[in-house]
Amino acid sequence: MPNSELPAEDTSAAPSMPTSVRVAIVAMGVLAALLLLSGGLLWYGYDTAVETVMESSNASRSEATRFVTLSLVPYLALGLLLALSAWFLPRRQPWARWLGLAAATLLGLLTVFNVVVSGGVTFYSLLVLVLSIAAVTSLLARTTTDYVPSLRARA
Repeated sequence: MPNSELPAEDTSAAPSMPTSVRVAIVAMGVLAALLLLSGGLLWYGYDTAVETVMESSNASRSEATRFVTLSLVPYLALGLLLALSAWFLPRRQPWARWLGLAAATLLGLLTVFNVVVSGGVTFYSLLVLVLSIAAVTSLLARTTTDYVPSLRARA
């Protein structure tokens, strides 16, 4: 009986994805999901959130609307940027690495600022901070830098 084996595929052209890239993708994906989910829920309960702000701070409706909107927009934008970065980083797009690094750093700084201003740490803020730090350190790792081509190489 003849032994017919299929020829082995040539995988030398595609380097295997390092662990740091996988960690960055997962961290940015989870952050994007958290931010988009919380933004979507806030958008769904927009009127309730505005009324809650009005009652708790004796603010006018326009001030409460502005506050809720300004709370909503940056996190939705960062969620979209992190989702884009997590999607295109495995495709070795250099802009995805830098975009993810900027978005995760900004999100970490915003979280620290919110914790200081509010005077307390919540489970959500701690989770976002840990995931932001994981994403930043993974995106700055040498193995990620070696895996993703330089921006100058594309120009």
